[in-house]
Amino acid sequence: MPDIKTIGVCGLGQMGSAVAVSFKRAGYRVLAWDNDTAQLHSLSTTAARLESWLDEHGHPSKSTDGVIEIQTSPDALDEYADVILDCITEDQALKVTLLKRFPLARDRDAIFITTTSGLSITQMGKESGCGHLLAGTHFWNPPHLMPLVEVIRGGDTPDWVMDRVCQLMTSIGKTPVRVNRDVPGFIGNRLLHALWREAISLVERDIATPEDIDLVARLTFGLRLPVVGPLENMDLVGLDLIERIHQYLLEDIADNHGPSAHLTENVRQQRLGMKTGEGFYDWKTRSGPELIERRDRQIVHQLRFLKELEEQQKIS
Repeated sequence: MPDIKTIGVCGLGQMGSAVAVSFKRAGYRVLAWDNDTAQLHSLSTTAARLESWLDEHGHPSKSTDGVIEIQTSPDALDEYADVILDCITEDQALKVTLLKRFPLARDRDAIFITTTSGLSITQMGKESGCGHLLAGTHFWNPPHLMPLVEVIRGGDTPDWVMDRVCQLMTSIGKTPVRVNRDVPGFIGNRLLHALWREAISLVERDIATPEDIDLVARLTFGLRLPVVGPLENMDLVGLDLIERIHQYLLEDIADNHGPSAHLTENVRQQRLGMKTGEGFYDWKTRSGPELIERRDRQIVHQLRFLKELEEQQKIS
């Protein structure tokens, strides 16, 4: 099986541009395409900014051989890409339509990857006709920094595609985690949205303010999570104690099977968060870019700590 050298990236928004940079800095040839000309024209500036930030914060490029080539049509991707990477908007129908645009790639057994954060890989593969070549890769935002990628097996994904995609993720410095069953939300978003559902419920029931709820999450279990995962933590605590707590706690935890009334009302009132100036917080008095910058600097700091910890464990 030939080496993977050329990556076709479709969709150059926040996710696609950062993923393109990740492949470029690992030495790959990236063919970058978007049907939005504004996204095409801004890619060079966006990529340069991301690369400068990575260099400045101690994430040197793994290779100087990589290149990003902007494409005005998907034809070159169809003809030359060893991997077709879907980074377009989170819409099942649009993704299926996109995957159908690459018959030549499908005929020569190029690998297809979709960066969905929760859509069905199985359904996407069946509707597009490339299920036997398709795997999901859930990159976490910001994708140029976050070290882990969930690699999702669809109902028709063979072992060799899963293996190659995991190897590909490793080659760009990511830690691949295999999701062996195609369930909505995969692993990370199932955990995250369970937390979000309860956080919304605490606000809705007037138990605490959004500020205090976030403070509890940030300054308690959030501090442990980079080193101690939830299942590890349960083992440390003792499963007998966990079982006793669950006997009285779970019946009072939010278990709604749809969006809460509080969330739906916010959406109806166009209180959508930072992009409209109001959500759980008043974003007219807060700086979103400053928060994102602090977030990214903390991620870098935490990654350095984890790398030092890994090196210490190797020595011992």
